[in-house]
Amino acid sequence: MKEFEELRSRVGLDLERLKVPGAALGLWRDGKEELASFGVTSLENPLPVTPDTLFQIGSITKTMTATALVMLEERGKLDLSAPLRDLIPGFSMADPEVSAHLTTRQILTHSGGWAGDYFDDFGNGDDALERMVKRIASVPQVTPLGAYFSYNNSGFNIASRLLELLAGKSYEAAMRELLFSPIGLESSYFYPDDVMITKRFAVGHEKWGDEVRVSRPWAIGRAGNGVGGGVLSMRDLLAYARFHLSSGVNDKGRCVMSEAAVKSMRVPLLDAG
Repeated sequence: MKEFEELRSRVGLDLERLKVPGAALGLWRDGKEELASFGVTSLENPLPVTPDTLFQIGSITKTMTATALVMLEERGKLDLSAPLRDLIPGFSMADPEVSAHLTTRQILTHSGGWAGDYFDDFGNGDDALERMVKRIASVPQVTPLGAYFSYNNSGFNIASRLLELLAGKSYEAAMRELLFSPIGLESSYFYPDDVMITKRFAVGHEKWGDEVRVSRPWAIGRAGNGVGGGVLSMRDLLAYARFHLSSGVNDKGRCVMSEAAVKSMRVPLLDAG
């Protein structure tokens, strides 16, 4: 379509201007999928980017974590308004008020109020999330609980840990069972997954002055998978988008999540300013 060709041309110019090594572009409209790819996967070990190249999708992953928790609420396994201390054994935060009253809903709406940009690497073991949540307990509170929207990455570490406990398995295994497999996302992964290195994947890059280099380390650490660690192809990312736009129905027509549950995620709950 004409509009997609114009978009592809504009993206190509922006990538050149910003010195981005490679990218994938996808559009789904009126039942039709349009795909384009640009550049290479790595400046050091270049392969052409294709629509099947894997990219780390960053904080789009947060919407997946939230979707899985809403699924569990729909199945009667979670009350989004219940205090987290009733759901996570030994849960606490620096502020006693937050320890007593923080809910899953407040985490998913970024209204917890503590300093949310806490990042640390707790290794690749199955205990990484549990250890991360224990460390978050000492992060200072900045605003009153529930009073304001303030983007909070570490809240989704807690949300991911809750998902592990409710599902009785690792975050990654729970996401594959609840979301990836039912939707049909066959090129979707989390680090560490050695399947990734058997596929074509784009590595992270960063700028050093005018020079663009491969990022090392690139992975964000296993404890951050539910915050921003999803690794998907553009085809799978569009399939995930269609699932939401189709109110819980996958590409094969199967209802994975009720329309009411999906629509509940679209209702504004807080003024983000």
